[in-house]
Amino acid sequence: MAVHTNRQILTRGKNYATKQSKKFGTDEVTFDKDSRLDYLTGFHKRKVQRQKKAQEFNKEQDRLRRIEERQKVRQERKEIMEEQLKTFKESMNLEAEIEDAKKGDTDGAKVESDDSWHGFDSEEEEANGGSDDNDVKPILKKGAVTEIYDDSTTVEVESLEPNDNFEYLANLNNVKLEKAEKVLTQSINRATKYAKFLGVDDKQKKKPKVKKFRYLTKNERRVNQRKANDNKRRR
Repeated sequence: MAVHTNRQILTRGKNYATKQSKKFGTDEVTFDKDSRLDYLTGFHKRKVQRQKKAQEFNKEQDRLRRIEERQKVRQERKEIMEEQLKTFKESMNLEAEIEDAKKGDTDGAKVESDDSWHGFDSEEEEANGGSDDNDVKPILKKGAVTEIYDDSTTVEVESLEPNDNFEYLANLNNVKLEKAEKVLTQSINRATKYAKFLGVDDKQKKKPKVKKFRYLTKNERRVNQRKANDNKRRR
Protein backbone atom coordinates (compact mmCIF):
# COMPACT_ATOMS: atom_id res chain seq x y z
CA MET A 1 0.00 0.00 0.00
CA ALA A 2 1.45 3.28 -1.18
CA VAL A 3 1.67 6.12 1.24
CA HIS A 4 -0.08 9.35 0.05
CA THR A 5 1.72 12.55 0.53
CA ASN A 6 0.22 15.56 2.26
CA ARG A 7 -0.18 17.36 -1.05
CA GLN A 8 -2.20 14.50 -2.52
CA ILE A 9 -4.48 14.38 0.54
CA LEU A 10 -5.18 18.12 0.36
CA THR A 11 -5.81 17.96 -3.37
CA ARG A 12 -8.33 15.17 -2.91
CA GLY A 13 -10.17 17.25 -0.29
CA LYS A 14 -10.32 20.21 -2.61
CA ASN A 15 -11.67 18.10 -5.43
CA TYR A 16 -14.31 16.62 -3.12
CA ALA A 17 -15.48 20.10 -2.02
CA THR A 18 -15.61 21.31 -5.63
CA LYS A 19 -17.65 18.27 -6.60
CA GLN A 20 -20.14 18.81 -3.78
CA SER A 21 -20.56 22.52 -4.59
CA LYS A 22 -21.27 21.73 -8.24
CA LYS A 23 -23.75 19.07 -7.18
CA PHE A 24 -26.09 21.51 -5.35
CA GLY A 25 -25.17 24.82 -7.04
CA THR A 26 -26.60 26.68 -10.02
CA ASP A 27 -25.38 26.20 -13.50
CA GLU A 28 -25.47 29.85 -14.58
CA VAL A 29 -26.54 33.22 -13.14
CA THR A 30 -27.90 35.83 -15.55
CA PHE A 31 -29.05 39.39 -14.83
CA ASP A 32 -31.91 41.19 -16.62
CA LYS A 33 -30.59 44.62 -17.55
CA ASP A 34 -34.05 46.13 -18.04
CA SER A 35 -35.25 44.99 -14.60
CA ARG A 36 -32.03 46.26 -13.03
CA LEU A 37 -32.44 49.64 -14.74
CA ASP A 38 -36.10 49.84 -13.67
CA TYR A 39 -35.14 49.14 -10.07
CA LEU A 40 -32.33 51.70 -10.03
CA THR A 41 -34.40 54.48 -11.66
CA GLY A 42 -37.86 53.73 -10.20
CA PHE A 43 -37.52 55.01 -6.63
CA HIS A 44 -39.84 58.01 -7.21
CA LYS A 45 -42.34 55.86 -9.05
CA ARG A 46 -42.53 53.35 -6.22
CA LYS A 47 -42.82 56.19 -3.70
CA VAL A 48 -45.83 57.63 -5.59
CA GLN A 49 -47.38 54.16 -5.71
CA ARG A 50 -46.99 53.81 -1.94
CA GLN A 51 -48.61 57.23 -1.44
CA LYS A 52 -51.57 56.32 -3.64
CA LYS A 53 -51.96 53.03 -1.83
CA ALA A 54 -51.92 54.81 1.54
CA GLN A 55 -54.52 57.33 0.34
CA GLU A 56 -56.79 54.55 -0.94
CA PHE A 57 -56.45 52.75 2.39
CA ASN A 58 -57.35 55.91 4.32
CA LYS A 59 -60.34 56.56 2.06
CA GLU A 60 -61.60 53.04 2.63
CA GLN A 61 -61.21 53.43 6.39
CA ASP A 62 -63.12 56.74 6.30
CA ARG A 63 -65.89 55.15 4.26
CA LEU A 64 -66.22 52.28 6.74
CA ARG A 65 -66.19 54.75 9.65
CA ARG A 66 -68.96 56.84 8.06
CA ILE A 67 -71.04 53.71 7.50
CA GLU A 68 -70.62 52.74 11.15
CA GLU A 69 -71.57 56.26 12.30
CA ARG A 70 -74.71 56.22 10.13
CA GLN A 71 -75.68 52.86 11.59
CA LYS A 72 -75.27 54.23 15.11
CA VAL A 73 -77.32 57.34 14.26
CA ARG A 74 -80.11 55.21 12.76
CA GLN A 75 -80.13 52.98 15.83
CA GLU A 76 -80.30 56.01 18.16
CA ARG A 77 -83.12 57.58 16.14
CA LYS A 78 -85.00 54.29 16.19
CA GLU A 79 -84.70 54.06 19.98
CA ILE A 80 -85.76 57.72 20.39
CA MET A 81 -88.74 57.17 18.08
CA GLU A 82 -89.84 54.09 20.03
CA GLU A 83 -89.56 55.99 23.33
CA GLN A 84 -91.51 58.97 21.95
CA LEU A 85 -94.18 56.64 20.58
CA LYS A 86 -94.45 55.00 23.98
CA THR A 87 -94.81 58.34 25.78
CA PHE A 88 -97.33 59.50 23.16
CA LYS A 89 -99.46 56.40 23.74
CA GLU A 90 -99.28 57.00 27.50
CA SER A 91 -100.32 60.63 27.02
CA MET A 92 -103.23 59.55 24.79
CA ASN A 93 -104.39 57.11 27.46
CA LEU A 94 -104.09 59.87 30.06
CA GLU A 95 -106.06 62.25 27.85
CA ALA A 96 -108.80 59.62 27.43
CA GLU A 97 -108.98 59.22 31.21
CA ILE A 98 -109.24 62.99 31.65
CA GLU A 99 -112.05 63.17 29.08
CA ASP A 100 -113.90 60.38 30.87
CA ALA A 101 -113.47 62.20 34.18
CA LYS A 102 -114.76 65.43 32.65
CA LYS A 103 -117.79 63.65 31.23
CA GLY A 104 -118.53 62.14 34.65
CA ASP A 105 -118.25 65.56 36.29
CA THR A 106 -120.56 67.21 33.75
CA ASP A 107 -123.12 64.41 34.08
CA GLY A 108 -123.06 64.77 37.88
CA ALA A 109 -123.45 68.53 37.61
CA LYS A 110 -126.46 68.14 35.32
CA VAL A 111 -128.09 65.73 37.76
CA GLU A 112 -127.49 68.09 40.70
CA SER A 113 -128.88 71.18 38.98
CA ASP A 114 -131.20 71.66 36.03
CA ASP A 115 -130.45 75.36 35.82
CA SER A 116 -128.80 76.47 32.58
CA TRP A 117 -127.11 79.75 31.84
CA HIS A 118 -128.64 81.74 29.02
CA GLY A 119 -126.15 84.60 28.98
CA PHE A 120 -126.11 88.05 30.45
CA ASP A 121 -129.44 89.26 29.12
CA SER A 122 -129.56 92.20 31.50
CA GLU A 123 -131.70 94.38 29.24
CA GLU A 124 -134.37 91.70 28.78
CA GLU A 125 -134.41 90.97 32.52
CA GLU A 126 -134.84 94.69 33.32
CA ALA A 127 -137.70 94.92 30.78
CA ASN A 128 -139.37 91.88 32.37
CA GLY A 129 -139.21 93.40 35.81
CA GLY A 130 -135.93 91.94 36.97
CA SER A 131 -135.20 88.84 39.08
CA ASP A 132 -133.01 87.73 41.94
CA ASP A 133 -129.97 87.45 39.67
CA ASN A 134 -129.95 91.16 38.88
CA ASP A 135 -127.72 91.81 41.89
CA VAL A 136 -124.89 89.67 40.43
CA LYS A 137 -121.90 91.70 39.20
CA PRO A 138 -120.22 90.75 35.92
CA ILE A 139 -116.69 89.33 35.92
CA LEU A 140 -115.15 92.08 33.77
CA LYS A 141 -115.93 95.59 34.91
CA LYS A 142 -115.28 98.30 32.39
CA GLY A 143 -116.74 101.75 32.27
CA ALA A 144 -116.24 104.51 29.72
CA VAL A 145 -117.22 108.10 30.31
CA THR A 146 -117.04 110.64 27.53
CA GLU A 147 -117.16 114.33 28.33
CA ILE A 148 -117.02 117.07 25.76
CA TYR A 149 -115.52 120.41 26.73
CA ASP A 150 -114.43 122.79 24.02
CA ASP A 151 -114.17 120.10 21.33
CA SER A 152 -112.07 117.80 23.59
CA THR A 153 -112.89 114.18 24.56
CA THR A 154 -111.67 112.27 27.63
CA VAL A 155 -112.14 108.53 28.25
CA GLU A 156 -111.83 106.89 31.68
CA VAL A 157 -111.52 103.11 32.02
CA GLU A 158 -111.82 101.53 35.43
CA SER A 159 -109.43 98.73 36.39
CA LEU A 160 -110.56 95.15 37.10
CA GLU A 161 -111.75 94.82 40.69
CA PRO A 162 -112.10 91.60 42.65
CA ASN A 163 -115.56 90.16 42.12
CA ASP A 164 -117.16 88.47 45.09
CA ASN A 165 -119.63 86.63 42.88
CA PHE A 166 -116.95 84.87 40.75
CA GLU A 167 -117.58 81.46 42.35
CA TYR A 168 -121.30 81.90 41.89
CA LEU A 169 -120.90 82.65 38.18
CA ALA A 170 -118.54 79.68 37.82
CA ASN A 171 -121.13 77.36 39.38
CA LEU A 172 -123.76 78.69 36.99
CA ASN A 173 -121.45 77.70 34.09
CA ASN A 174 -120.79 74.22 35.58
CA VAL A 175 -117.13 75.10 36.25
CA LYS A 176 -115.36 73.73 39.32
CA LEU A 177 -112.62 76.09 40.47
CA GLU A 178 -110.96 73.55 42.79
CA LYS A 179 -110.01 71.42 39.76
CA ALA A 180 -108.74 74.31 37.61
CA GLU A 181 -105.10 73.98 38.70
CA LYS A 182 -105.10 70.21 38.17
CA VAL A 183 -106.57 70.51 34.67
CA LEU A 184 -104.05 73.25 33.80
CA THR A 185 -101.12 71.08 34.96
CA GLN A 186 -102.38 68.10 32.97
CA SER A 187 -102.78 70.26 29.86
CA ILE A 188 -99.21 71.60 30.18
CA ASN A 189 -97.79 68.07 30.62
CA ARG A 190 -99.75 66.83 27.63
CA ALA A 191 -98.49 69.71 25.46
CA THR A 192 -94.90 69.09 26.61
CA LYS A 193 -95.09 65.39 25.73
CA TYR A 194 -96.57 66.17 22.34
CA ALA A 195 -93.78 68.68 21.66
CA LYS A 196 -91.17 66.05 22.57
CA PHE A 197 -92.89 63.58 20.27
CA LEU A 198 -92.66 66.04 17.37
CA GLY A 199 -88.98 66.63 18.16
CA VAL A 200 -89.30 70.35 18.80
CA ASP A 201 -87.01 70.35 21.84
CA ASP A 202 -84.39 68.00 20.38
CA LYS A 203 -81.18 69.74 19.32
CA GLN A 204 -79.71 68.73 16.01
CA LYS A 205 -76.37 67.06 16.37
CA LYS A 206 -73.57 68.64 14.43
CA LYS A 207 -71.69 66.29 12.15
CA PRO A 208 -67.98 66.12 13.09
CA LYS A 209 -65.67 67.59 10.48
CA VAL A 210 -63.41 65.01 8.84
CA LYS A 211 -59.77 66.06 8.74
CA LYS A 212 -58.33 65.96 5.21
CA PHE A 213 -55.39 63.61 4.74
CA ARG A 214 -52.15 65.11 3.52
CA TYR A 215 -48.43 64.39 3.64
CA LEU A 216 -46.05 66.59 5.57
CA THR A 217 -43.80 68.89 3.60
CA LYS A 218 -40.03 68.72 3.75
CA ASN A 219 -39.79 71.70 6.11
CA GLU A 220 -42.45 70.26 8.44
CA ARG A 221 -40.64 66.94 8.63
CA ARG A 222 -37.39 68.78 9.34
CA VAL A 223 -39.01 70.77 12.17
CA ASN A 224 -40.56 67.63 13.69
CA GLN A 225 -37.24 65.79 13.51
CA ARG A 226 -35.48 68.72 15.16
CA LYS A 227 -38.04 68.76 18.00
CA ALA A 228 -37.63 64.99 18.48
CA ASN A 229 -33.83 65.34 18.67
CA ASP A 230 -34.14 68.18 21.20
CA ASN A 231 -36.41 66.04 23.37
CA LYS A 232 -33.93 63.17 23.24
CA ARG A 233 -31.09 65.46 24.31
CA ARG A 234 -33.10 66.79 27.24
CA ARG A 235 -33.69 63.27 28.50
